[in-house]
Amino acid sequence: MSAALPAEAKPVRLVLDLDPRCAAPTGTLTARSGAASPFTGWVGLTRAIELALAGERDDRAERGDNVPNPKELP
Repeated sequence: MSAALPAEAKPVRLVLDLDPRCAAPTGTLTARSGAASPFTGWVGLTRAIELALAGERDDRAERGDNVPNPKELP
């Protein structure tokens, strides 16, 4: 069972290309922006995901998608 996302959270689509010849996860993670992060190993994959999510947060902030509704502020 997965945890529900907050109402304001929007899913992020990432493209994961894996090399099936490698024992450790190896490949490239591509964000919606087109930024590609090559990785090797589980830590490398985790870092690539973190970078893609940080980039997505920055993109949303620039577009104003993360601006809180004044009615929701304390």
